[in-house]
Amino acid sequence: NTPCSVVPNRGSIMTRLVLALTLLSLLGLPGLAQPAPAPEDSTKPVEDSTTPAEQEATTAPKPSKKELAKQALSRATDAHKEALEHADGAIKKFKAFVHDLDDHADAKTAAAGLEESAQKDVEKNAEDAENTFQSRLGTLAKSGSSGDSKAVAAAAKKANRAAKEVEHSAGDDKAKAMRELRKHIQKAKKEEAHTLARKAREGARAAVKAAHTLERAERHAGVKEDSYERELDHNARIGEGMEDQAKDLQDKADDKIEKYFDTLEGRSEPLEDDAREEAAKHLAEERGAVRGATKQAGEEAEKVRMAAKKAAAEAKAEAKASKGKEASDAAEPTESAQKAKDDTKAADGASPDGANAGGASAGGDASTSGSSPTAFAAAARPVPLVGAAGLLVFAAWAVAFPAALRMRPTVREAPLLG
Repeated sequence: NTPCSVVPNRGSIMTRLVLALTLLSLLGLPGLAQPAPAPEDSTKPVEDSTTPAEQEATTAPKPSKKELAKQALSRATDAHKEALEHADGAIKKFKAFVHDLDDHADAKTAAAGLEESAQKDVEKNAEDAENTFQSRLGTLAKSGSSGDSKAVAAAAKKANRAAKEVEHSAGDDKAKAMRELRKHIQKAKKEEAHTLARKAREGARAAVKAAHTLERAERHAGVKEDSYERELDHNARIGEGMEDQAKDLQDKADDKIEKYFDTLEGRSEPLEDDAREEAAKHLAEERGAVRGATKQAGEEAEKVRMAAKKAAAEAKAEAKASKGKEASDAAEPTESAQKAKDDTKAADGASPDGANAGGASAGGDASTSGSSPTAFAAAARPVPLVGAAGLLVFAAWAVAFPAALRMRPTVREAPLLG
């Protein structure tokens, strides 16, 4: 026989586990036995967490369908009333805005405000332009010390350009700022008008919608049909009339904004013209200052040039005189040596006892009758002088020498007889 294995069932296994745990708890091992929870006292009252309103709602009887319809009617009536008040407030606010556009005295005040704001906007640029002009005017005043007329003209051109910038900042820029501010305000007014018109239309449409909600509430509440239809017609006409009124006010606002800013432009243009005129006067004054500074700088430059020219001429004359003196000093020893040489030759040609005096006379006569050009030139050679006098004597000698040659007698020899 084959032995069969016995498989215990689940119930027997659980039973054994319970018995083992019980045995361990009896042996006193810690952490294995858990104290059993104390039983709750059934006599203690249970605390109620619901609010009084919830308790009343749970205890109060459920409202009927008719009562619910009356409550809905009350809420619809309040909502319609609130919608009408909101739409009426939007319409009144839009009307006040349109009415203010008729105040042309306000346009005059606004024009003065535009001028003041524009002046603040361009004040910094105008101040910078004025400082630049003053700096360039000072440069122009100092440009004459260089003696360069081109530098004076360039400085004057820069100063005139800076003066034009001052005029542009104080006149054209201010007028442009006023125009831009006016356009900005006009755009803001148009946007405000469109916003008010949109809110008024939305309020009117909300009132019409609330009127239809009220009509449904009245019908569910059991109001007579002719009554709630009549009331719906009345309320719808009110809301639709408000919407039409908002559209009319928007058209009227657009027209009045155009007229208002035409008036504002008419008030602003004289102020713009005044700004340009004042700037033109200031420009004329500054250009006059530039002309005066240019004239003064030109005169100073001319004086500097003349002084430089005079100094150059004096330096040139001094250099020339110094050079002539050096030439004279170099020529003076040469003339003295030539004179001593001539004196020596004269002493050597004279006889010591005078025996040659007759021969000298005879020779003198012979030289008169038939002397050679070389002897005449030696006799006619001038005594050298110093400086300009020597030059004059040399020139006279150069003129007389050819004439003396022409006056010399010609000696003809007798023909030889054969």
